[in-house]
Amino acid sequence: MKHQLRQNNTVLRPICLLNILLLVPLFIWVFALSGCQKSVDYFSYVSEFRNNIFLAETDGLCLYIHSVLKETPYAADGVANESTARTEVFLSAPEGTQNYTLYIEVDGKQYGGELAFDNVKAEYFLSFSLDISELKELPCVLQCGESKWQFVASSVLRNETVTPRNILDNVRAYAPEIFENLTDKYGFKGEIYLRLLYEDAPYYYVGVIDRNGDIYAFLVNATNGKVLARRNP
Repeated sequence: MKHQLRQNNTVLRPICLLNILLLVPLFIWVFALSGCQKSVDYFSYVSEFRNNIFLAETDGLCLYIHSVLKETPYAADGVANESTARTEVFLSAPEGTQNYTLYIEVDGKQYGGELAFDNVKAEYFLSFSLDISELKELPCVLQCGESKWQFVASSVLRNETVTPRNILDNVRAYAPEIFENLTDKYGFKGEIYLRLLYEDAPYYYVGVIDRNGDIYAFLVNATNGKVLARRNP
């Protein structure tokens, strides 16, 4: 009996070892897949990022200056391309028949030029390549004919404003199924718009865009990070 038991044990050991060896690749594959998904940096898929807004008002003129990162080419197609920093200027004036020029000063240099009037939006617009995302104030010179205004546009961001990464994390926690459905072992199959807004207080618009161009939109309070509204495609 003892001899037979020894023989059985010698047969069982190789079989058990073989089973373990066969299962190891499966465990490695599951672990690698899980680890890949957990390590996805969703912020790297932000293809449009409005990260700062500067405001100023004078003599019935309202000036908005946006700091943005935008992909090139710009398209809501679910694919995030390389982004470049730009400054976008919007000016609301009593009438659109005047010619305005605006220059802002950054590090002792002036940037800007003549603003074009948008008949559809009824506002003046100017865009140029410049990163102003980290600034708090922008000295400005606005001129129209013989009239000239010098003032400072101030950022709407405050110390208590939630960081953009935390805003995106809150949206992911609010609607995890969207990100899970668009994520596989290769990464995120979509792109994200993250736009700072201001209407008496700062907000963030977050748009999640899939490869079909469908957009899941969220409005987030930028002071406490709470998701206020959601809109599905």
